[in-house]
Amino acid sequence: MMGIDEAIGVTHEALMVIMQLTMPILLVTTAIGMVLTIFQSVTHINETTLQQDLKIFVTLVMLFVGAPLLYDALRDYTLVVFDRINAMAPPP
Repeated sequence: MMGIDEAIGVTHEALMVIMQLTMPILLVTTAIGMVLTIFQSVTHINETTLQQDLKIFVTLVMLFVGAPLLYDALRDYTLVVFDRINAMAPPP
């Protein structure tokens, strides 16, 4: 039987895996948005789609490049969760 402390631990681990997977993409997208905002304010370019298009393109490229790493991290965590579930089952 899983106690509250174990459930909190599993939830914490899941959130940490999510953070590790999403933070690089979010940080790069945020940095690109900031650089483009500064560029647009300096040059007085008022094109709103420029920033969105570039951020979407960079996000897609990062997802395609990092897909094997994302897959490995999710697979490893899923196997850990399945092992925990198996350990909770009563012996036959």
